[in-house]
Amino acid sequence: MDMKVVLYISFIVFFTNLPQQTEQSDPILAKSHCGQVNATAFPACVKEGFSYTVISLANKYYARSYAGIIKNVMERLGDCSKYTAFMLCSLYVPRCNSSEKGPLLPCQEVCWEFVKDCGTKMDFTGLNWLKSLCSVLQNKTEKPGCFKPKDFTPSKSTFTGLSCKAKVLNKNCGKSFENTIVPEKTQRTKTFQDKESEAIRRMMNSSTNEKCRTILAKLACASYTPPCNRNKMETLCRTECVYLFDNCQGAADIPGVVAYCAEPAEGYSDNGFCELNRWPSARHWETGSRTTTILPQSFPPGLIAALVLVPLFAVIFIYLAVAVRRRYRQRTSGYVQQRSTYTEPDNPTA
Repeated sequence: MDMKVVLYISFIVFFTNLPQQTEQSDPILAKSHCGQVNATAFPACVKEGFSYTVISLANKYYARSYAGIIKNVMERLGDCSKYTAFMLCSLYVPRCNSSEKGPLLPCQEVCWEFVKDCGTKMDFTGLNWLKSLCSVLQNKTEKPGCFKPKDFTPSKSTFTGLSCKAKVLNKNCGKSFENTIVPEKTQRTKTFQDKESEAIRRMMNSSTNEKCRTILAKLACASYTPPCNRNKMETLCRTECVYLFDNCQGAADIPGVVAYCAEPAEGYSDNGFCELNRWPSARHWETGSRTTTILPQSFPPGLIAALVLVPLFAVIFIYLAVAVRRRYRQRTSGYVQQRSTYTEPDNPTA
């Protein structure tokens, strides 16, 4: 076998055995890492003071996609809170400063105010997953660098945060996860049950592929009853969202799917849900090697086999095709190299 093939296979095997890493990478710190927010695409964000974001989110591709997402979510929530645009912009085009190693994030108390204002609206529009975001933010005391809107005024009513004690009552959703942040009292209301069940049916009916239907049902469940585990918030893993966009026709045209899957938790798990351990869009500030806990690699066996076998078969096929074509050319040209039978005489001078 050609040595190039051997080296190629060795590289693939090495790559698939790299350990999976679970936390954020070392962020880059460079002036060029920030790009100007498009005022035409994000007028509400610029009005809130979001002039610069990480350069990858400032490009035209993200600007088109994320501007549409923000507009859609704002329409679904209506005018329930004066902090809606502020929080959505913090998620999809977070503020960037060249002197900071990561995004400038809102203070947790702003997020709680947003949830207090719009919580009921979120319950019935499949936007409860937005509530989970508050869990990864810090208050002004914990994080002096967090920021608030200029007109921020906390309400007098106190908010105790999210609890992970409620059981998931929808039987279809209960197959995927057990606990949620949505109180059982809310889950028992007819309006909530009807909305959630309709969302699950609508999502599943959008595809005929069984795996796509399963992931879409999980997404619908997580939108209404966000999963949690021991007070740790979870979302559908990024790997599940990537599968939807790559393999499930029409998934990228569903507003609820696009808004949810734009910035989910990273990682891979057997049940498809990953812990939300940091602000999702902070991933755009990453580069270099990871510095936190390294876990054993958990690539699915089928993926590893595909990474090894598909390139190998491709190389073998190309090698055989070239050999056959060369042989064919020799025959059609009337010349096929024969093995030489000539031998030197014993005594050339005889």
